[in-house]
Amino acid sequence: MRFLLQIIIVSTLLACTQTSPFVNEIKHKKADIGIAIADDMTYWENSSRIYPLMSVFKLHIAAAIMDKVNKGELNLEQNIKISAEELDINTWTPMLKKYPQTGFNIKLRDLLYYMLAESDNNACDILIEKAGGIAAVQEYVQRIGLKNTTIKVTEGQMQKDKMSQYQNTATLEDLILLLKKINNNELFVPILHKELIDIMFQTNTGEDKIKKYLPQTVCVAHKTGSSSRLKNKKIADNDIAIIKDGNKIYYLAVLITDSYETDDTNAEIIAKISKAAYIASVNK
Repeated sequence: MRFLLQIIIVSTLLACTQTSPFVNEIKHKKADIGIAIADDMTYWENSSRIYPLMSVFKLHIAAAIMDKVNKGELNLEQNIKISAEELDINTWTPMLKKYPQTGFNIKLRDLLYYMLAESDNNACDILIEKAGGIAAVQEYVQRIGLKNTTIKVTEGQMQKDKMSQYQNTATLEDLILLLKKINNNELFVPILHKELIDIMFQTNTGEDKIKKYLPQTVCVAHKTGSSSRLKNKKIADNDIAIIKDGNKIYYLAVLITDSYETDDTNAEIIAKISKAAYIASVNK
């Protein structure tokens, strides 16, 4: 169903509009804060710029992998052989707490889990190769209608060059569109959508972001992203989610860019925006 699109341009470094339900959470903050919230009938956002994705782009990679599974080119049960040469022990890589640094075999399904739920950077770059390379991921996101999304660099490249962390980008509208396509079974067979959403429900990064103030009865399938700092400036702190409260479903994306706030403050901004969005949803 067509969105009732309302776009209000807001710079959090300037004055915030009093019509925003999130005004108290974003005013006076030293950051560019983008917010989008949608359900099946409405769409609202407070910025039309593009934002650096950081690890949120792992959701795009997961969708590209599921597309290949859907076509029979990959199988979730297949074993992937990983050599020591493919592993960076100096990056964020929770799977190496279980698997040896010397190399191992792992099921594709488990790689997807580590990439999405635990945001493992080694799993990410291995899966980029399984998707056909970074250019193939970009071709895929364009093909599914994410026209204002750009996927250019791997986790390995972002680790080597902090400025490259600005190169994987998307608009808020594209991120909401991706969440809707995943939740509405629009990309592959339904069982693969369920697999993907089940992993997103298990995400254990960013517990202090979108999920923090929501009731435990609310189901949150989400993907976070967090960057390096350039001196005292945080490139990005992000969280996007499919939120299910009983029979009610809504979508939320909060992207914080060029923040001079602390990591804890950034997380609290996202958490309070999520709380305000939930209250607005309940009272609708």
